[in-house]
Amino acid sequence: MNNDDPLNEQFTGRSVFSVEITPEGVMVKTKFLTEDGRVLDMPAIFPSPDYALAQIDELRLLVSQKFSEAVKLSGQAMADTTAIVNDLKKNT
Repeated sequence: MNNDDPLNEQFTGRSVFSVEITPEGVMVKTKFLTEDGRVLDMPAIFPSPDYALAQIDELRLLVSQKFSEAVKLSGQAMADTTAIVNDLKKNT
């Protein structure tokens, strides 16, 4: 077996979630954070039911926070749009 083969490389670290706001909604991806700080695209691996449920609870919190952030951004965008429209009305 070739030790230089990246498919055979072993990693130590933990699964993490990447949670982002997109135009379609909140997007969740699983990643793997290695002990040396690399972030790799990999499926989440849960070694026990307790750990899995704890991570799911954390994911719920992250998703909720992103939706709250999206609402705030949407509200700010509406406020900015209203201000622009009002400025245009003043100048016509």
